[in-house]
Amino acid sequence: MLIGIIGPPNVGKSTLFSAATSAHAEIANYPFTTINPNQGVAFVSAPCPHVELGVQCAPRNSKCENGTRKVPVNVIDVAGLVPGAHEGKGKGNQFLNDLAAADALICVVDASGGTDEEGNPVEQGTKDPSSQIAFLENELDHWLAQVIQRNAQKAKGKKFPEFAQLLSGLGVKEDDLRECMRKAGAPEEDSWKWTPEQLMAVARAVRAKTKPMLIAANKADSKFAEGNVNKLKEKFPNYSVVPVAADAELALKKAAEKGLVAYDGKKITLLKNDLPPQLVTAINQIQAIIDKWGGTGVQTVLDEAVFKLLGAIVAYPVEDEKHYSNHFGHVLPDAVLLPRGATALDLAEKIHTDLAKGFLYAVDARKKMRVGKEHALKACDVIKIVSAR
Repeated sequence: MLIGIIGPPNVGKSTLFSAATSAHAEIANYPFTTINPNQGVAFVSAPCPHVELGVQCAPRNSKCENGTRKVPVNVIDVAGLVPGAHEGKGKGNQFLNDLAAADALICVVDASGGTDEEGNPVEQGTKDPSSQIAFLENELDHWLAQVIQRNAQKAKGKKFPEFAQLLSGLGVKEDDLRECMRKAGAPEEDSWKWTPEQLMAVARAVRAKTKPMLIAANKADSKFAEGNVNKLKEKFPNYSVVPVAADAELALKKAAEKGLVAYDGKKITLLKNDLPPQLVTAINQIQAIIDKWGGTGVQTVLDEAVFKLLGAIVAYPVEDEKHYSNHFGHVLPDAVLLPRGATALDLAEKIHTDLAKGFLYAVDARKKMRVGKEHALKACDVIKIVSAR
């Protein structure tokens, strides 16, 4: 599962990436600081079953913090997009192609109104971030249209499944592509003959299907942020709009690494009594931001992208359903992210292809009940896979 972070230059994408992944992406106050995409691992939050089951977990591929399992997910931060990106402006085609494998997009905009569409700093409050969303949608649609058209020409004279296969790199399945074409009123055959209007309609439908998006309204500490967040919610009711203070989250993580503060996502606790007054003032200002918005928003955008946009679930595979453990005795060792509608067979495939090939049945460890390979999994399921291999 891959989450893409996109937006115009200089709106805080790399800061959000660094805050989410604890990586050190290059950050500066000028356009195109990021040229090559930053790639890293962030963690989304899911309930850990150990609380309900009354056992002590021993995480292996994830971590547990006070009953919340932190599950890894891949994140990519691409360079800023500008109007005309699909035509190559600002190396836009290269940056858009970096998004091809992304399953969902976090679109970062400047909620302070202090950045124009080219990424140039302007006086705060003078720009409407809604315009940044509009041009980003337009660039994504035109890029997808180019990809679809290019592959439609390659598929000329071939059957539809071969055309669909050419587009598989975008994450669109054959049935999904058919659905997008029906919505767009584009014929299934002779895709190379589509009108420009049909092509753009298919591209918009493919974007909505394969690249669901939410809005991260960054720089939420600005006095202009609240008004701009409300504008974004009004103009884009189909998108989730999350106020984000990525700078604040990154500052707190650095302070925590130095042992200066403890931070649980809601409350900052000073760990030293002799901190410089200016640092204490800055921490108090960050706490005020958290109190206003309910957090810095960094964890929220990650969780919403994975669990709301993609409808993903976390399942916990075990080998001993009585003790909820693996063969080493480690309790609830692994947390596995699965897409919406995943089955017991999908979980087996995720663990190891041999388990899936030899699949006999699965066991719902809570109910101690056998289930078949088509059994639809639910969030927080604890499952044993029984295989002939």
